[in-house]
Amino acid sequence: MKPKVALPGVRGASSETSTAIAMLPVQPCPSGLRFSPSRIKETQMVDTEALRNIEKLNQLKNDGIISDTEFERSKERLLFGGSQKKTAPSAPAGNPGQDDHVGWMILPVRRYAQFTGRASRREFWMFQLVYIALFAVTLTLAAIDQNDFGETGLIGRLMLVILVLGLLGLFIPLLAVEVRRFHDQDRSGWFVLLNFIPYIGPLIVLAMMLIDGTPGENRFGPNPKNA
Repeated sequence: MKPKVALPGVRGASSETSTAIAMLPVQPCPSGLRFSPSRIKETQMVDTEALRNIEKLNQLKNDGIISDTEFERSKERLLFGGSQKKTAPSAPAGNPGQDDHVGWMILPVRRYAQFTGRASRREFWMFQLVYIALFAVTLTLAAIDQNDFGETGLIGRLMLVILVLGLLGLFIPLLAVEVRRFHDQDRSGWFVLLNFIPYIGPLIVLAMMLIDGTPGENRFGPNPKNA
């Protein structure tokens, strides 16, 4: 029979949970490995929050929502993985491949309203191709559908409606990618308000979008080129 370990009482835990934890078998120590008394004391400490989570898991198991195997697996993660050091928040989903041009074009749409983090120059300028394609297709078809008197037909009017809806739909991701580009330069995202300066505002922003980001990590996150 495997030896059992009795953990010291933890305030806030039910007797059922404490009993279940106390019955956990002790894993044999590999040959030649020694632990100091302070290390042994540390491993015997059980987080109160982990115990509360185990109580919830036990209730889910009793209600038939999770299986015994899932309960044991989750319990082990709470007991033996809870003391691990938390890692820093990971960066957003990785960038598309170098040859995935369509992926780069729609990347700001995938990150629709993400105003945090950083964006590379490539992410911004590839997204501008979406605007160029939208204008080129809709305005060309609208011009073709004009009669000799300059009146636009049904298809032409439909193209103009699609153009307006497309511009409205792309406004938020455009604003978000501009904010992330300013973050990439270690500037505040509020620089995006330069767009609202009459006549020259958008030109100033476009010029600033040409500036490369700061090398390495800055206060807004890791370098997007390394994602």
